[in-house]
Amino acid sequence: MYAEGHCFFTYVSDNADSLSSCCRLRNEIQDNGFSYTLGAGGVSTGSKSVLTINLNRCIQHASRENIPYMTFLEDVIDLVHKVQLGYNENLKMLHAKGMLPLFDAGYINMSRQYLTIGVNGLVEAAEYLGIEISDNPQYAAFAGSVLGLIERYNKQYRTKDVMFNCEMIPAENVGVKHAKWDREDGYIVPRDCYNSYFYIVEDDSLNLIDKFRLHGRQYIEHLTGGSALHANLSEHLSQVQYRQLLRVAAIEGCNYFTFNIPNTLCRDCGHIDKRYLKACPECHSANVDYLTRVIGYMKR
Repeated sequence: MYAEGHCFFTYVSDNADSLSSCCRLRNEIQDNGFSYTLGAGGVSTGSKSVLTINLNRCIQHASRENIPYMTFLEDVIDLVHKVQLGYNENLKMLHAKGMLPLFDAGYINMSRQYLTIGVNGLVEAAEYLGIEISDNPQYAAFAGSVLGLIERYNKQYRTKDVMFNCEMIPAENVGVKHAKWDREDGYIVPRDCYNSYFYIVEDDSLNLIDKFRLHGRQYIEHLTGGSALHANLSEHLSQVQYRQLLRVAAIEGCNYFTFNIPNTLCRDCGHIDKRYLKACPECHSANVDYLTRVIGYMKR
């Protein structure tokens, strides 16, 4: 289907009982673990709150104050969990007063909704520390230590009534805001939008295999709320080529990904084609524009 021009998310699971939908949602049918929670799942699972930690700002602030960054992050992560618990109590109060009809109707199950700890600015924080953003032991250790700390607190705060997970948020809006606010406050900001991947988007030295590897098991193991690789291509590949990339994903442990190819939009007749073309196939006009998918949305 990819070779025919269709774009959709592919989810590779080691468990036969696992479903997925939306951009970063994994949904275990058995109630035996954490789940990806960006969106809504088949058994009314999702996220009831997402609080995002700006890792770049946190680490630079710790450096300014001469505090070990892991010590400062631990305080921030602990505080975020306490805030999430406060939000959850408020949600239960609203539910008790009959102000959440979708919960009452069973469309959303509060006990299966996660409190999500989002992360943004991981790449920028590593850059600030002088760590090369590539598949190397130092970068893998940094990502593992930071995300592993969040996972430890998720388990510490989990009860039979409250579940937490960690998600690398899409950040199509927050990434821009974080960069803007940090620049205004005098922090080092290398780009106008913080990455929502484990690699630098504008780094042309990385090939597609590198990107699958950087979203592989050793980097995403602590992201119990998910991360999604958006593999941008200039044109569609053949069926054989796509099949080989699926093998790469399985080998590297990249469990959630999609391929993005620019769609052609004719400015004259309005026709949209799934291929990247120089002229409209319907009216043959060269007055064309292109649509690309940002997270789940098509934008010019």
